Amino acid sequence: MQLAIPMRTYKGLRVLREQAQVFERYRGFDRCMRKLSFADDQPVPLALVTELHAHWGDPLSQSEESYLRSCLAQAAAAQGPIVQCGANLMSLVLGSLCHTAPRNGRQLWCLEHDVHWANTIRSWLTQYRIGSAHIITSRAHLFDGYVWYAVDASRLADQVSLVLCEGARATPGGILGTLSRLEARLASDCTILARHVTRADDLRRLNEWAKARGASCVIVDRQEGFVKVSLRGVAQANGAST
Repeated sequence: MQLAIPMRTYKGLRVLREQAQVFERYRGFDRCMRKLSFADDQPVPLALVTELHAHWGDPLSQSEESYLRSCLAQAAAAQGPIVQCGANLMSLVLGSLCHTAPRNGRQLWCLEHDVHWANTIRSWLTQYRIGSAHIITSRAHLFDGYVWYAVDASRLADQVSLVLCEGARATPGGILGTLSRLEARLASDCTILARHVTRADDLRRLNEWAKARGASCVIVDRQEGFVKVSLRGVAQANGAST
């Protein structure tokens, strides 16, 4: 004889399963975050970041993995402050790297236009006692030819070693704004990594900016709009002339 199970019981079981799944995701996320506490000057393993994204609920695509791999390698090599445009899970990863493998001046400065999201990232940073990351809330502002954060650049660190520009969706032409607003604060050997730079005019202007300063501008992934600008050539040229 088959017993009839009331619909209310089915709903209750479904809720319990969903709660169990959320709890398992949180446990996995917490485990990964605690592994980051053992990071050193070597790049954080991409496998760990991939697992972290899966528990976060945002699995990585192949093109995203390529970008994050470059971010992790550059962050591990950075000798000074890091500026990130747009707060996300990488803010926790990079903040943890800066915190557990400190160097003189290497801290994360993150700009975010969404107040609620900025507070969410701050709460995670607080929970895991990551003290080397600073989230600055700043609204998006229309400048001449681009949208960027309406932040006073003097609030940010000087001699920035690495810039990560992922705010293209919230700030169209964001890479141009990054260079325009932060140029005076970039170290002579600064590296800029940007995503979603797909408009032909943005790529042209970015290349012109780099060429005028003797820097290199490389399109790493055209479909993803992943671009790398390096000022290392400038530092080397200056050193050779002295």
